Amino acid sequence: MTATISIELAWWAACLAAGTAPYPYLLTHLGLAAGGLIAAVAIQRVFWPSSPRPHWATLVGGTALLAIGASLFLPLKYAIPREIPFWLDQPLASSERLLFGADPWMLIDRVLGWATVPIDCVYGLWLPVLLGVFFAVLVSPPSTAKTRALIAFSCAWFALGVLAATLLSSAGPIFYDRLFGGGRFALLNDTLLRRGASFAIAESDAMWRSYADGRPGLVAGMSAAPSLHVGMSFWIYLAARTLARPLATAALAYAIFVWFASVQLGWHYVTDGLLAVVGMLMIWGVAGKMPGARSAAGFQSRSSEPTKTAAAH
Repeated sequence: MTATISIELAWWAACLAAGTAPYPYLLTHLGLAAGGLIAAVAIQRVFWPSSPRPHWATLVGGTALLAIGASLFLPLKYAIPREIPFWLDQPLASSERLLFGADPWMLIDRVLGWATVPIDCVYGLWLPVLLGVFFAVLVSPPSTAKTRALIAFSCAWFALGVLAATLLSSAGPIFYDRLFGGGRFALLNDTLLRRGASFAIAESDAMWRSYADGRPGLVAGMSAAPSLHVGMSFWIYLAARTLARPLATAALAYAIFVWFASVQLGWHYVTDGLLAVVGMLMIWGVAGKMPGARSAAGFQSRSSEPTKTAAAH
């Protein structure tokens, strides 16, 4: 985590010097992260009082790094169109309409339009869900799987949410008409209003005001490809598959839900989710081979040797 956040910090400093990125809300993110850690530790002690406790230095360090990385992410996301103007929306929108015979959001809406309000609400809770899983992993006992999950989490935020998002600069269907003019996605916006997708409407309006006025706040930055929502939801599945296998099926269902919802609500193209899943699989594979994960594997193996020896005797 330290390495990726150091790179993120250097990127932000360069963007700040160039005038493309604002200052981060560091204290706000530190406060929110501290609250998440306290809640996670309290839940662990209430429901799993006998589980091993991680060292507080590890918990506090991981929480601080999360807060720093999160505070830098929004300014870097805000800077994307100022570094590389949005260029991928038009090719993606045209190719997906040709491939599916209609805009994918419309096909999903025909089946699930009646559930737009609950879908919008559940999708809006994505960040609390993700942070809940992150802190659950952070307070879990040391293991190879835990180390791999934390490495992948940290790398994905930067690799998918900053690096790839900058190279694949795009805003998403919900912003398409406001960026490029015309009424290419007018029916999408009308449908969201008519069906009462209040979270998507309010959040996208806030993001657009921040972009148009040049005054970034806590809600700022437009980025579609790859979908960080889908990528990090898939990380939840990968983490569950190795750390909490009974929950893996539910985690996979949640990741699929987020992918479909991101398209139906106009935040993303279908391709954004595909890119995110492929990217996360690559990051997960690399994370398993990084020195931190190998060190954890060696530590875990050495820790189990006395037990094996005692069992042999």
